[in-house]
Amino acid sequence: MDSRTTPTDRLDPTDFRRFVELNVALDRTVDDGRRRGALQTIIEGTGALLVRPARDLLENLPHVIGEAMQPFGWLWNGFYHCRNGNRDEIHASYAFGPPVCSALERSGGPLSSGMCFDSLCLNQTLAAYEIKNWPGYRSCDATSGLATVSSIVCPLRNPEGKAIGVWDLDATETIHPGDVRAMDVLFGTLARCVAIDENCF
Repeated sequence: MDSRTTPTDRLDPTDFRRFVELNVALDRTVDDGRRRGALQTIIEGTGALLVRPARDLLENLPHVIGEAMQPFGWLWNGFYHCRNGNRDEIHASYAFGPPVCSALERSGGPLSSGMCFDSLCLNQTLAAYEIKNWPGYRSCDATSGLATVSSIVCPLRNPEGKAIGVWDLDATETIHPGDVRAMDVLFGTLARCVAIDENCF
């Protein structure tokens, strides 16, 4: 995302749903009707939350996602965020599912500290179809009781385009490429509609 955005680059929240639907093209990217319907529910639910303050939106969004995608093994999803600009430690915040690791610390550069830090540092969506193969993988399964198989991590960006946290998924079933596309577009578009900063957590 270009950090030199101007106010004219902002997307009106009323256009959120249409923009995401056009960009994701679920009818072409997801061949399972049940999964396509669940992802459509997330897009619609996120659009409905845009009338709320940013903090309320973030607090409720993991529940919208979790309730729609539980049948596909999405048993935990939520946010990890930076505090006071410190990018060497991120803290769990609003989430859907059992308790997980409350804080994660970075131990090095990319491919050393797990997907959440890689997404934060590289400012891009990441997908692991076999999570245990991701270098530096940090498992919270001992805390959550889950048996995580796959994961998606999307950066949560402020109005300047800087990643100030991440949305993280722990799935007990294999994710679908259409899931990755949908969540990448959803969170990328959300950053253009809502002013999210560290005070939202």
